[in-house]
Amino acid sequence: MMTFVKNQWVAKRKERKGFTLLEMLLVVFIIAALLLLVLPGLIKQQTSVTEKTDEAFVTTVQNQVTVYASDNNGTFPENFDALKGGYLSTKQTEKANDKLKLDKKTGEVLLRTDSSSGNEQG
Repeated sequence: MMTFVKNQWVAKRKERKGFTLLEMLLVVFIIAALLLLVLPGLIKQQTSVTEKTDEAFVTTVQNQVTVYASDNNGTFPENFDALKGGYLSTKQTEKANDKLKLDKKTGEVLLRTDSSSGNEQG
């Protein structure tokens, strides 16, 4: 008897087209669970990539400040705009003004962590 009922249910199920609400909810639940597992890792990876990009940019600008000083008898640039053209591109100069600060006395380039001006008085 149980087999007959099961076969009837399977036959009715095959006649229907589409998915039941329960099946749809199950799929949504599985997708949500997968997102909860994957999303934190993606966010952490993005943060790591951003930090490495910023570190590489600081190194690039620091190298150009050193080259500038070498070309100008040990004098460091007054600001990042002095590096425009021969040492940094316009886009790099704008990014440096936004993200970095420069100590005019030591030539040290640091990543700005607050809203201070990009060109330090040193």
